Amino acid sequence: MKRVEVNYLLIGYSVAAWWCIKSIREDDRLGLITAVTEEKQPYSRPLITYCLGKRTNSVQYHGQVLDNNGVTVLNGQRVECLNVAGKTATLSDGTEVVFDKALIATGGIPIVPNIPGRDTQGIFTFTRQNDMEQIVSFLKTHSSKNIVILGGGFIGLKTCEAMMDMKKNITLVELTPRLLQNMMDEEGSYYLEKFLIRSGVHVIKEDTIIAFESEQGKLSDVILKSGRRIPADIAVVSIGVRPNVDWLRSSGIEINRGIVVNEYQESSCPGIYAAGDVAETRNLLTGERNVVAIWPEAVNQGRIAGWNMTGRVTPNPGSLPLNAVEIGEKALVSAGIVNPVGEGFEILIRKDQENYKKLVLKDDLIVGIIFVGEIEKSGIFINLMRQKLSVESFRDKLLDPHFGLINLPTNYRKHLVKGAGIEV
Repeated sequence: MKRVEVNYLLIGYSVAAWWCIKSIREDDRLGLITAVTEEKQPYSRPLITYCLGKRTNSVQYHGQVLDNNGVTVLNGQRVECLNVAGKTATLSDGTEVVFDKALIATGGIPIVPNIPGRDTQGIFTFTRQNDMEQIVSFLKTHSSKNIVILGGGFIGLKTCEAMMDMKKNITLVELTPRLLQNMMDEEGSYYLEKFLIRSGVHVIKEDTIIAFESEQGKLSDVILKSGRRIPADIAVVSIGVRPNVDWLRSSGIEINRGIVVNEYQESSCPGIYAAGDVAETRNLLTGERNVVAIWPEAVNQGRIAGWNMTGRVTPNPGSLPLNAVEIGEKALVSAGIVNPVGEGFEILIRKDQENYKKLVLKDDLIVGIIFVGEIEKSGIFINLMRQKLSVESFRDKLLDPHFGLINLPTNYRKHLVKGAGIEV
């Protein structure tokens, strides 16, 4: 059996791992780092949408964070067994890796319900480069005009965006009463739905797929719970992802929905850290534990994990649910508590025919935002939220069209420009 000894083992090699490496190298230039990944190459997952829609020719990640960091990357490998007590990991090729500290950043895996006919040719998920390549290959060899997307959440909408660029007949099916149920309120979702319909997308809500039907082994129709039959050459199941933690169930690491970590991104087992879509952290605003599966949080958590792995004690103030998506020409930003329940919340709204802005305040703090259309200044509000800065002295200006940094007190402007979390 091959045996390798390293200082840092990274299980998974995407955004959380990249930024973990960057933090490690700030304090430890010589420590041996090995990353294990099932992927063929590093790539930016958000780019698969644009690559499928032919807005870009490559999904390769070009960030400086990967340059000159002396990392050994084992592509096409996975960790089969993690011994947290002995600090060893057994790889799929039998190699044993002995480590001092480890980061688990295995991300999420698509949720695929057990729908009859789901193994029919022409049915895909869409979260990784391999998914994109399979769809591209299928489109090259099959005439595909009618596309059905199951799921009106973030992944479903990004899938819809790619298909819109391809000029296909698209039907979007969502189980709940509105699109982007978790990141939008009813009115904000209406603005989005209106745009999609205007762009030619057929939107079906409060319904779902209960069967896939085929002709000669290839998808031909989807059957909805309502009884409707919709022609389909391709179906994409995009109802969400779940943390990739099943392989850790017998490891001794505490797992709830994801790997439970403390404020230093460390798991219940000393020396074992987790970041990104696989980690369950404290919510910055509510204190509740949740998995925040978004790129900015993966960056922040990876950075914090790396610093703590080298001994630079750095707490994570908490994760902030935040989503930004652009569907065609309609941009959306949502962050924090957007559908508040209970007393003490104040709602501020400004809207016109194409743009919608909503702020949720509590105790003179911004705790939630929704911007549809004009999103250019959303970063200011997100930073006010992250820093928990009172807006009492300028609340009457918050939704003014000309509101900006200039409207903030001088000490606020300095703090926002230099403070943590500016990389929204």
